[in-house]
Amino acid sequence: MKAKIDHQIICIPPYISTTWDQVTFLQSEDNPETRRLTLCLHLSDGKVIRVPNLDPSIVDIAFTSHLKYMELRKAAPQPTEQFAQFRIGLPGMENLSEALQHDMSKSNTPNLPKEVVTRIAAMAKMITGGDLEAFPKPEPHCNCTHCQLAKAIHGEASANEEMMEPVSDEDLSFRSWDINQCAEKLYIVTNPIDPKEQYNVFLGSPVGCTCGKTHCEHIEAVLAS
Repeated sequence: MKAKIDHQIICIPPYISTTWDQVTFLQSEDNPETRRLTLCLHLSDGKVIRVPNLDPSIVDIAFTSHLKYMELRKAAPQPTEQFAQFRIGLPGMENLSEALQHDMSKSNTPNLPKEVVTRIAAMAKMITGGDLEAFPKPEPHCNCTHCQLAKAIHGEASANEEMMEPVSDEDLSFRSWDINQCAEKLYIVTNPIDPKEQYNVFLGSPVGCTCGKTHCEHIEAVLAS
């Protein structure tokens, strides 16, 4: 089976075959003796796949394809619903669209952390102007994310009053980029709202970012950190 790399998948037998959404970032290592490169793929589950003895042109194709994937994902249409547009800086919750969608297949979902339910319920109250009847009702015998929040919002949770406590402006504000240094002059810039949105920023010569822009917010975030 031959290798295949495009803006959707990377397949280099026998080392790896996956879609780009499973890859957080790429690195390459040089072998001066063989003039070949090792491609390191950091996966979303924390594993690192090393593909050795690659021609530099193959590595260039991999980086170009991964960049194309990130550009297409960034340009994808975003939800337009009132609730779905309201983003929050809580782990595992990019927006409120999931809270609006009842999903019986997830009826056995473990209980959400109390802090998450409290803040989202308060946000829903603010968005609706206090008219919580506008929020969808929970379905019987279901514990999906939607139904957990609906029960809390409509007063079926025992700690309903506590859940409706005011949310500070800090809780509702957008979070800045998370910065982690992974090598000398190389940094990983991650969107805390969407952990899959990551960029590599290099502060060596020349300064660059995998987003493809010369002067971007990712470079500015690293310089400001």
